[in-house]
Amino acid sequence: MNKSKNPLRLNVGYLYNKPIGTVRDVPIDFDSISLDDLQIKNLTSFVRISRTREGLLLQVKGQAEIETTCVRCLDSFYLPIEMEFEELFEFPSRYREETDLMLPEDGYIDLQPLYREYLILATPIKRLCNPDCLGLCVICGVNLNQETCEHYPENEKNASIIEGEDLR
Repeated sequence: MNKSKNPLRLNVGYLYNKPIGTVRDVPIDFDSISLDDLQIKNLTSFVRISRTREGLLLQVKGQAEIETTCVRCLDSFYLPIEMEFEELFEFPSRYREETDLMLPEDGYIDLQPLYREYLILATPIKRLCNPDCLGLCVICGVNLNQETCEHYPENEKNASIIEGEDLR
């Protein structure tokens, strides 16, 4: 694996002429990595590359912590994410759709866009820094996890309504 400019760039050219069924396993492990606008730490994954008749099948299973924002209190935190995907990189000589991935002639596959896409897809819509996060005061905007304001009883009523509990 080339870790200089793009750490998620794999050399797979040696598999182009191997027999169908040849498999290589590649572990990927980073303490910290940035994928464009996505900040990631503790990325560990396992890439299985299989030579098929159509090209190379990549099966990826991994986990990471991505930097995100809590939907209640708007604080940044690292959210643990698990991902699993497989993609087929087809040989250039085969018929392909526009959406198909094609094996590059230089023998290097860039996994960075795939990792970014699948990590984002695995991210839940409702991201909470803590299941008991109190959020922000709807009146004055203070973070209720850090301090209490004079609007606190009203905040409990508003939070219950937001969560789907009508107090009438």
